[in-house]
Amino acid sequence: MSSPMAQPVSPGMLRRSTMTQQGSPGMLRRSMSGNSGLNNLAHSSSFVRRNNDRDGMGNNVGVSPGGSNAAYRASLVSHYAEDLDRRRRAERVVEDIRTDGMTSDNLKIDSVELFARDNAREHRTDRYELVLDNGRELGSSASMVMSRSMTNMSSLSSMDYRSSTQSSTTVLRRGQPFFMAVRMKDRNFDPRRDILRASFSFGPNPQVTKGTKVVLPFRMNQREFNRAPQKWDMRLHQQEGFNITFQVNIPANALVGLWRVNIETTTTTPGARVDEFRFKDDIYILFNPFCRDDPVYLDNEELRKEYLMNESGKVYVGTHHRPKGRRWIYGQFSDVALPAAQLLLEQSGLNPTERGNPVQVVRAIASIINANDGFGLLEGKWEGSFEDGVCPWVWTGSSKIFEHYLRNGSKPVKYGQCWVFAAVATSIFRALGIPSRPVTNFVSARDTNHTMSVDKYFDVFGEEMKGGPDGDNQDALWNFHAWTEVWMSRPDLQTGFNGWQAIDPTPPPQFWQKNGGDKKSRGPWAVEEFRRGPSAVESVRRGEVGFAYDTPYLFAEVNAEVSHFQEDETSHWGFRKIRVNNYQVGRMILTKRPGADDDVSDGDAEDISSLYKSPDGMSRYQNKGDGCFNSLFNQGMSSPYSDMRDRERDRDMKQYPTGSPAERLLAMNASRSVEKSQPMFEAHRPTNEDVYFDLVEQEKVAWGQPFNLQVHIQNRSQEMRTITTILSANSVYYTGVTARRLGRSDRQFVLQPGSRETMQIRVSWDEYRDKIVDYGHIKIYAMASVQETKQCWSEEDDFQLEKPKLDVQIRGNPQVGQDCFATFSFMNPISVNLTECEFTFEGPGLVRAQTVKYRDVKPGEMISFVQKFMPRFNGERKLVATFNSRELGDIIGSRPIHVRD
Repeated sequence: MSSPMAQPVSPGMLRRSTMTQQGSPGMLRRSMSGNSGLNNLAHSSSFVRRNNDRDGMGNNVGVSPGGSNAAYRASLVSHYAEDLDRRRRAERVVEDIRTDGMTSDNLKIDSVELFARDNAREHRTDRYELVLDNGRELGSSASMVMSRSMTNMSSLSSMDYRSSTQSSTTVLRRGQPFFMAVRMKDRNFDPRRDILRASFSFGPNPQVTKGTKVVLPFRMNQREFNRAPQKWDMRLHQQEGFNITFQVNIPANALVGLWRVNIETTTTTPGARVDEFRFKDDIYILFNPFCRDDPVYLDNEELRKEYLMNESGKVYVGTHHRPKGRRWIYGQFSDVALPAAQLLLEQSGLNPTERGNPVQVVRAIASIINANDGFGLLEGKWEGSFEDGVCPWVWTGSSKIFEHYLRNGSKPVKYGQCWVFAAVATSIFRALGIPSRPVTNFVSARDTNHTMSVDKYFDVFGEEMKGGPDGDNQDALWNFHAWTEVWMSRPDLQTGFNGWQAIDPTPPPQFWQKNGGDKKSRGPWAVEEFRRGPSAVESVRRGEVGFAYDTPYLFAEVNAEVSHFQEDETSHWGFRKIRVNNYQVGRMILTKRPGADDDVSDGDAEDISSLYKSPDGMSRYQNKGDGCFNSLFNQGMSSPYSDMRDRERDRDMKQYPTGSPAERLLAMNASRSVEKSQPMFEAHRPTNEDVYFDLVEQEKVAWGQPFNLQVHIQNRSQEMRTITTILSANSVYYTGVTARRLGRSDRQFVLQPGSRETMQIRVSWDEYRDKIVDYGHIKIYAMASVQETKQCWSEEDDFQLEKPKLDVQIRGNPQVGQDCFATFSFMNPISVNLTECEFTFEGPGLVRAQTVKYRDVKPGEMISFVQKFMPRFNGERKLVATFNSRELGDIIGSRPIHVRD
């Protein structure tokens, strides 16, 4: 791939420009998104953080992690933004008066043009709404002034520098050049008497020595870059009359975020006064996965389309038996995505000098996606009522969350759960230019005591003991857990760990339970408690848990053992180990396959378990493909990444032949050496296990239908066996926390040699209708013991009640600016009325997220709801909708839509 600056400027690169706008120093910045409140909020965030560190007398007192009230801090954001604007306006009025009254020989700047829309096409940022003009797609005849090529010097004199009706925000990618132009007021630039410099500043206290300020002198004779591509540089493109057009190179290691642009003029006279022209808007500089010199470079166009440019995707939820892809609108190009990302980086406390390092940027974003003590984007909640916010399953995309966050003074939005955190993080990373994707691990361990084992304790009656014998065991098995992967090189690690890096932005709920919601340990200085990554996925697969960051935590999520302990008065520590399962955790790890898109089922899923688990650590579900999800949907399918991944893995494994079963066990055993965990691993293993037990996996069960639970038992010995069994079913949250008992059966019986027995529970709709929580997950526990041989057995499994799908249909031929109609329909599957009904729908370029109330729905009723909307942009689009009610929610559907111009 050749360097971008070596490529010829394409025809139409620079259009007729907005050069006649008045550019006095008193000009106020215009809104980045058409809403001055969002712009002011973004610009004032660093000011707020600085002032929060001072008391009323201006003394530096620091920030106490638990001393500030979240509501007070949010009000400060709004107050400081308004007050700052007021004072800056007053200062600039005085400055204008003072400047106008002084004589100066300095060159006067009339206006500066950054060619936002034209540069955006070259930088592949033309889909950002901040760049678009007047709500129309870039390139449409209604929004464009005729472009002319500026590759020829003579073309400049014929250009008409006219003012456009709408301003655009400049969004650029680092690692390639962009064009800008300066128009003088009274006379031409004279190199014998005039000095002109372009100044680019970053952060609250820009300094040249720290790389947060760059000053580029303009030289009439510099027609080529001298310092590029490694450094900032500027060259003359053409000069004619009062107009000078030049090209600026952005190095591939430039800081990412908001930059301020100033033009400085002075004379060659020593000690002469310096005048400064402030450009009306800040500009965004993003990571560049199209540039080889950028650590986030991704050398595959199809993968860039999926993991950077695709505005919709899927986050997989459900169970390992029946995973389902939940459609999500990422909205990385919406007018609120970049302002939200910028404000989050400010709140994270990441030093401005570190914001060119993708490792540190994603780590900071992971720490601030989840809210703690008023700092952050989303507040997590996994149980209880959501009435003071939005239920996690009501969200259809990230843009509405960003909008809530910005409009409410950066106050955290309520509520999110792991899959929402993962999807929103994906949106922010893609907006910043980092290839990313959400991934879901089915049967995911939450190892809270660093033993690489999820330990569950049961009393003598087979009831699970919350918290274990000491009450402080918060280990859990989540039915599924989603996190985010980002693509980048890792120069901070040894060779072989580039590529996908895992970031987990979900805060551990056990932390809040353990601390009783105590906020003293929360706040921006306690973010280390929540940082999870970036962990090189390859290091997890190899079992190299010593590499940064937080790799042991991620390794346990996909590899931890599951141990069951039951009270036993004969044991020296009061419990006996009755089961170890090395393969239940991490049964399947899914993400959306590049280039695939399935709105009917989930044929677009890709099983990436092999990226995280070596063959010896993968379950029979993954190895044998015996009816599992992967074999059904991905058989014979491959992705460009899988081919590239296999080549890189073969190369790396020749250099670093790790990942053997012995090494994996070594990593796990090292963390078990703590004193507290040793008694758990001294359990006696019976030598005679001649009774076979099998907990039958549950078939598909529709919401409102009864279901049966079964355990098959066979005496394979030549002697009689006395067996005690317990079988129970509970409704659970997807985090594995028990909600309500649905059914239980206890039996003791004698099984003759070679004979079989089936233990069964039947649960009717009436028995579970008022006991099911959120997503309809049900946990099954089965335990048994054999009197004669002391054999013990236990097993657990989970399944999810199936909900109907929301059907989405589009009427007519959708066209930009023309009314269009969508019909949402489904049938109520349960025998009760659905109340407090509402539809939520969203589509990038189609309609912003909306929620519409709907009437009550009768039992068994088929309903159809029609909604009018007006597409804003052409091309292939996606409409996503959800239906929710008090009795039944999380009914989802989607439909692709082709919009004509």
